[in-house]
Amino acid sequence: MVFWGLIGLGILLIIALGAIGYVNSQKSKAAASEPGATIDERVGQPVDRTTIGDPNAPVLVETYEDFLCSHCADFTFELGPVLMELVKDGTVRWEYKYRVIGGADSYNANLAAECAADQGKFWEYHEELFRRIADQGKIAVFPKNLKKLAERMGLNGDQFNACLDKKEHLKEIQKIDQLAAARGVNGTPTIFINGQRYDGPRTPDAFRAAIAAAAQ
Repeated sequence: MVFWGLIGLGILLIIALGAIGYVNSQKSKAAASEPGATIDERVGQPVDRTTIGDPNAPVLVETYEDFLCSHCADFTFELGPVLMELVKDGTVRWEYKYRVIGGADSYNANLAAECAADQGKFWEYHEELFRRIADQGKIAVFPKNLKKLAERMGLNGDQFNACLDKKEHLKEIQKIDQLAAARGVNGTPTIFINGQRYDGPRTPDAFRAAIAAAAQ
């Protein structure tokens, strides 16, 4: 009887822990989607479209990326949080820049990100778009799906859709891409720390060390 009683208690404990985990995950999702919870409010630093951080930060990190690059997605989810922590404490100013390697599909994604930037939501949109592409592949950058994502994130749909349909930021993106090529950026992600290309290990510890050295 004691044996079966212990098993029963164990099952109840597992159920209780699962319920707590579910509630917490739902709270996290609600907080993440809460209208007005912009990235600048979370990190306490200014946002200028695809640039985030104190203009007087001692370290400028430039990342050349392409939404259809799986290594860029890895960078976003593994080292992006490290950069955001350093942005938050005033050490880093982070500039996201386009390097187009995926042709028309990449342009669709970049245009959508710029349309989100028009509404102050580039950083939120860029992270979620990387997540969608990782899950769904190129279908995530079909215009109709880019528009659905904007709607889900609470952006002004009419403004976003018109921006995307008219390719309003195409010339800007092309110029950034051309300047990247002239700088010798031939792959993504390519990272510069205070103007110097970073080719070290892409691990949190190594990346923090490189930024700390540049800040001195």
